[in-house]
Amino acid sequence: MKNILLQLSFLITLFLLNSCGQKNQEIRYNVAGTIKSATGEKLLLQEIPYGGKPIITLDSISLKEDGKYSFDFIAKEEGIYRIATEKDLEILFINDVENIQINADANDYNSYQIKGSKTSEGLLKFLKEYRQKDSSIFATLYNLDALQNQKGKDSTIFWLQKQKTDKISQLNQFIEKTVTTETNPAFLYYALGLSIRSMEANQVLAMAKLAAEKTKASILIDFVTTLSSQVRANTNASPIEVGQMAPEIALQDMDGKIITLSSLKGKFVLVDFWASWCGPCRAENPNIVKAFNKYKSKNFTVLGVSLDQDKAKWLEAIKKDGLAWSHVSDLKYWNNAVATQFGIQSIPASFLIDPTGKIVARDLRGADLDKFLATNLK
Repeated sequence: MKNILLQLSFLITLFLLNSCGQKNQEIRYNVAGTIKSATGEKLLLQEIPYGGKPIITLDSISLKEDGKYSFDFIAKEEGIYRIATEKDLEILFINDVENIQINADANDYNSYQIKGSKTSEGLLKFLKEYRQKDSSIFATLYNLDALQNQKGKDSTIFWLQKQKTDKISQLNQFIEKTVTTETNPAFLYYALGLSIRSMEANQVLAMAKLAAEKTKASILIDFVTTLSSQVRANTNASPIEVGQMAPEIALQDMDGKIITLSSLKGKFVLVDFWASWCGPCRAENPNIVKAFNKYKSKNFTVLGVSLDQDKAKWLEAIKKDGLAWSHVSDLKYWNNAVATQFGIQSIPASFLIDPTGKIVARDLRGADLDKFLATNLK
């Protein structure tokens, strides 16, 4: 009997060791397919790490005329990955199976197809619908901003404001439904990350707690812990208000050099919190460009603080939108140190600092920004 118990104990131990080994075992994955309309472009295989860390490029190839590609990579756990060109193509996938096929026409977003991974197919479907809803919000914000700048009819402005509110509500309901029904931790993690763009932090936290309880996944438990800390910090922190001296900013610029807010002392500085992925931010950028060009010779400048995590997308947006002022970022998404310091919970957000370093206004946009600068700059 004793020998049987010893043998049984040994087998159980061996099973547990094997189970632990399989959990941490490195597995080789392959993603392959065809990308049309991108001959000569560089195709990147990238990992989007958990925790808001910078995106990692794992491999790259130059696409030939037939558009065929194949990437092998090794991972210990399911995560979020993407194939992307240096231009507009970007397709996310989750490595829940060892072989995944992704085909696309770089000129047609609706042509993107994923085969072999049901989770990745679901993620692609989710992102296509999210993009449609987000683009609709962006168009409404753009029209609303244009009307407000041109002093359009109050009835039309009111109608557009209601449209904006309704569309944001519909987007949030769509995300909430997805988080409620989805079970894959990586998918849930990405959806929760997107929800921060349009929802209040407490709403996101409530969804994240349900997702963590449902899956027991460590990445979602960590997400809840981090977001809870941020919510507590923002709740307990003294709000930064007009009339206070602005706290110091010290972050790396596009070239890796440290830029400080104090180095701009003596000028009016618009500290603009934004991101390449933020539709309302991009809609507001033309107004900031207009103000910068009009008043830069009158002791005014802008310091852009980005909540991006993809440096390439950040730099591309700066170039595309013509943002010819200083830009800084730690590429930590909503964990951006300066955004936390300033209590930023949604973007776009801005603080106007006077030459002494005092905050004299916040969230001035469009005509309001121009009016303030025209009155206060000589």
